[in-house]
Amino acid sequence: MVEFIAGVAVGVGGMIAKDKYLGNENSAKQQAQQREIDNLCNENEKFRKRNKDLERQVEDLLAEINKLRKQYKAKDDIGDDLEDELSTTKADVKKLRLQNDDLYRKLQAYKEALDAKEIEISMLKDKLNR
Repeated sequence: MVEFIAGVAVGVGGMIAKDKYLGNENSAKQQAQQREIDNLCNENEKFRKRNKDLERQVEDLLAEINKLRKQYKAKDDIGDDLEDELSTTKADVKKLRLQNDDLYRKLQAYKEALDAKEIEISMLKDKLNR
């Protein structure tokens, strides 16, 4: 019986020593794993914040792009309006040049007719005076 009690005592002592030794290893492993988990959580939180910041920047850039597109479209519309006005003005100038040329030809014809009539009048006056 003494042997049994001694064996049980040695077994219990061994179990206690084992639990203490392995428990410390497990505890150290658990603490290391917990630290690693905490570090990963911290990194994850940093990435989450950075992702939110980048999303805000993207939204701001998209808003700026839309604003610039509207400004460009407005300028493009103004450019189209100016091009239309330029085309209309060119057509008006062309029409006015044609009218001017026509009036110039008519004026030249009237001058020639006037010169011819003045010569005719002079000749008639000379005939009357003789």
